[in-house]
Amino acid sequence: MNCTSLKNYWTEKSMRKNPSLSTNLTSQETISGALYCLFQLAALSSLLTWLNRQLSHPLDATELNFVYYLVNFLACLLIYHDYLGRSARQMTQHPAYFCQAVVLGFVAYYACSHAVSWCIRLLVPGFSNYNDQAIADLSRGNYFLMFIGTVILVPPAEECVFRGLIFRNLYGRSRWAAYIVSMLAFAAIHILGYIGSYAPVELLMALLQYLPAGLCLAWAYTKADTIFAPILIHALINMNAIGALR
Repeated sequence: MNCTSLKNYWTEKSMRKNPSLSTNLTSQETISGALYCLFQLAALSSLLTWLNRQLSHPLDATELNFVYYLVNFLACLLIYHDYLGRSARQMTQHPAYFCQAVVLGFVAYYACSHAVSWCIRLLVPGFSNYNDQAIADLSRGNYFLMFIGTVILVPPAEECVFRGLIFRNLYGRSRWAAYIVSMLAFAAIHILGYIGSYAPVELLMALLQYLPAGLCLAWAYTKADTIFAPILIHALINMNAIGALR
């Protein structure tokens, strides 16, 4: 190894110990993504439900849920296609870091998740996650659609929002804020639909259950420097979860 190669090696190694994210969202991607998020939270579910009622043969709950996943996935491709393309090129430049981030992030998620679940069982014996129950009920309606939706459609759409739009835009200003806000937002989106239906302590426990995923997915993003690391980990986590329902 010559002096130049040795210098590049240590420079790259140092950068990985203190990772920075090289792929930015453009202002157009940020604005469009934020506006779509607001639309998704405020109106998408109600709009799809209303449209479904207008059909002569309305879709069942599982089919309608799949349409919801599909709309978000297509919106993700429309809004973030350039960002995804840049991230894909970044992934191919450092395949070793990508694989390492995926493996470590995946293992870290399950280690943290089991620790949090153990604590929750001590605090609230018999607690069960209502979102997981809803997914299980929907999968009994049409397992194939739920598998495609949760494993293929959901991860890119959610990661572009929570790790791309939120985490990435905050990371350059404050890494602590990037982690905290993206983790809380990711956890909150999974329990918003149950507010008012369950006790506050149960909602809090459900919120805590999603924090390990938000932490590990964000860390994997910084480690690999590409959004495809958390996308792949997210897909693997969902595949394991829905596979257990088979």
